[in-house]
Amino acid sequence: MARVARFFAILSLGAALSCGCAANPAKPVATDAAQVTAALNEAVEADSEEAFSALFTGDTDIGIRHWIWLNMRMLAQVDFQAGDDGALVADWRLEADSQPVSSHVGRIVCASGGCALSDIGPQTGSRAPIWVVQPLQVLGDGDVTVLAGAQASDAQAWLAAAQTAQQAVAAADLGPVKEAWNGHLVVELPQDASAFAYAVGASSAADYTTTGALTQVESPADSGVAPPVARVVVNPQTTGSLTPAQRTLLLTHEAVHVATASVPVAKGATWVSEGLAENVAVAASPGDAADEATQAKAACAGDGLAPPADSAFGGTDAVTQNSAYAVSQVLIGLIRGHAGNDAPQAIFLLWQGKTATDVDLPAWSKAWCSAA
Repeated sequence: MARVARFFAILSLGAALSCGCAANPAKPVATDAAQVTAALNEAVEADSEEAFSALFTGDTDIGIRHWIWLNMRMLAQVDFQAGDDGALVADWRLEADSQPVSSHVGRIVCASGGCALSDIGPQTGSRAPIWVVQPLQVLGDGDVTVLAGAQASDAQAWLAAAQTAQQAVAAADLGPVKEAWNGHLVVELPQDASAFAYAVGASSAADYTTTGALTQVESPADSGVAPPVARVVVNPQTTGSLTPAQRTLLLTHEAVHVATASVPVAKGATWVSEGLAENVAVAASPGDAADEATQAKAACAGDGLAPPADSAFGGTDAVTQNSAYAVSQVLIGLIRGHAGNDAPQAIFLLWQGKTATDVDLPAWSKAWCSAA
């Protein structure tokens, strides 16, 4: 789930990118789609951009082939295969990923003259890996990786925020919901609204005007392998004016989602997942904790605080969303404060939609609401 960004800056759409690659006059020779992907894998193995380019039909995607090739060279692994109905599928991973994921990244066309790549880049209806969306620079260390636009001037600032966020989540006692996390945090920085939409698999970014970032969870290429791969995708529409502290707050929240991605959230328990992420995020920010306490007080009723419904965290109503995050954060704080060492297990049970017998949120929240 995405954490609401409180400060918005609408960024202009990025200009179309191109390169000075020469047109490829030769027609590739392949009798079927499998031969195309075999030749593509051979080109990658041989580190031959010329062989890669020769697999396209005519001048297809000539303006983006070069930087996609350069991006591929930054990956720890990429293996291509032919999917259904002419799809070009890539099983790929970063150094920080425990296993590869599969992405639809292009098309293969076959005609009487043979088969060739007819397209590479974002595909309708699929989340596009950022390496086919924009030219990249890769920053980071062993625990944090930031994938930013090649010309992004704020990449180092986001890297610093991501490193602080990773450290905060690694140090947090989150119990069973964090056990499968390998400790790595990957952050993607799409360069504009269009790139963000491609990166999250949306038709446009219009539904994300109150979203600061979201955690994208993907199943491994080998469906029998766990846990899933999770990455944070930052929304450039809403984060352009964030301060360093706000960047850190946003990424700490999302890093909790990355760390807990292997544990499915039960229907009706979104407040547990979002509340925990927010509670960890505001732990180092007394000002934000106080602001959220004020918002939560406004939601107090005779019976204390009611856990927000799943739907409260969606849509584009920033007021409703902010209240839902604040209330959930306070409720999780009450559990962590009252249950002590037993809190991680109690949160784990609530996360799964089960009952935590030692948790009495009505009484605890009613007392909290009554306090000055």
